Amino acid sequence: MTFFGYGALPLPADAGFGAGTGGELAERLGRLPHSQLMGLIAELGVQTTARTPVAGVTHVTIAQVQERVEEIAALRAELEFGIDGIVIKADAAQDQAEAGFSSRAPRWAIAYKLPAVERITRLVGVEWNVGRTGVIAPRAVLEPVKVDGSLITYATLHNAADIARRGLMIGDHVTVKKAGDVIPRVEAPVVGLRTGEETPIHIPQVCPGCGGPIDTDQQRWRCVQGRACQAAASVRYAVGRDQLDIEGLGDKLIDQLVAAGIVTDVADLFTLTRDQLLGLDRMGDISTDKLLAAIDAARAKPLNKVFCALGVRGTGRSMSRRIARHFATMDAIRAADADAFQEVDGVGPERAAMLVAEIADLAPVIDKLIAAGVTMTEPGAADPAAEPSDDSDSGDHLPLSGKSIVVTGSMTGRLAELSRNQMNELVERAGGRASSSVSARTSLVVAGDNAGSKKAKAEKLQVPIATPEEFAVLVSDFI
Repeated sequence: MTFFGYGALPLPADAGFGAGTGGELAERLGRLPHSQLMGLIAELGVQTTARTPVAGVTHVTIAQVQERVEEIAALRAELEFGIDGIVIKADAAQDQAEAGFSSRAPRWAIAYKLPAVERITRLVGVEWNVGRTGVIAPRAVLEPVKVDGSLITYATLHNAADIARRGLMIGDHVTVKKAGDVIPRVEAPVVGLRTGEETPIHIPQVCPGCGGPIDTDQQRWRCVQGRACQAAASVRYAVGRDQLDIEGLGDKLIDQLVAAGIVTDVADLFTLTRDQLLGLDRMGDISTDKLLAAIDAARAKPLNKVFCALGVRGTGRSMSRRIARHFATMDAIRAADADAFQEVDGVGPERAAMLVAEIADLAPVIDKLIAAGVTMTEPGAADPAAEPSDDSDSGDHLPLSGKSIVVTGSMTGRLAELSRNQMNELVERAGGRASSSVSARTSLVVAGDNAGSKKAKAEKLQVPIATPEEFAVLVSDFI
């Protein structure tokens, strides 16, 4: 691996690397202009761009900056490494300090994005795939082409309307680029290279997964069976580690259960009998009993896990936690309209409408889960429909209520066994909001062993920092 250094931060004074490592060095680095800082890094033996055609330089006028941007853009194809843009930074330490940081990035540095690299290749086919929620999505099959360092064989085609809008045909020469410099996407056909041998793209009239009818009311087509079309994929997702976490329920067993018609959705797992499992391949007495015990234990999973297991479009584990925390019960979620969902952090009008429709669509599955005794409440969350009382455990009384918490480094002590996802869940159980970036709005940073730049940034912004042991005391009732 080739590494280029683009900046430096001092180690904390208590990092244990000898006297003077923290305070004196931090003060020195804090005074240096960025250009001198990069020179110091190079003197210490760290590779920088100094010896490349795109070395960092300092300028004092916008015209000079623009000229340098154009120079680097012209050199892009000749570089031994890929770039997708140029970062323009304030050089003086005082200017950086005055500009400060936003929630995502320093205000004293801005990325100038270069146009995405485009290549021409042939469209040799289109595959139509059905996702676990029943959404039907086309995928372009291409003659392999190298785009910005990657060999591309497949590319995104959003839907049938997208294909028609671009006027694509099988056999077309097409331009391909990486959307956001990451996801390969077909842009347009090169009409001037057509030979007359191109053929129309076949648009399915029935679901390519099950052969049933397609709901074409929206641009993103969907099998009318919805999740039932890809029941095995939906169940696999539901029993994953971040959802119900049911050990012993592997892909092959799920495929058997679905193929036999025993399981059509996640709720059917909770009505499985011992005899049904013993009738399947490779299922003996011990494995059957272990699986039934794991399924029974999953009934007690909190609402956020159950909601995540439903695979509602527009949600994942973080959004599921926020929704469960906000509404506290499945009844409240089912009763919520689009306006109520928009009160949840991160939910806008479009997602809110989707959530209402999705939850209504999942009503039969939710009813079966309730009948099977699966937990439909979120521990520690206050039911918005409940009568307020002085003794209620409302969010306002939780230790982290209204606070944004960032966890970084390896946890120790009582928190040593918790994964990052479990730490985020702990934060939210205690009333806080888990965040991945440090900003002036961050309430607390929990810094474990080997905490790096996030801890350094918290120190610079004077954000309170707690050790894992101190944090464990603060949220001890929720561990």
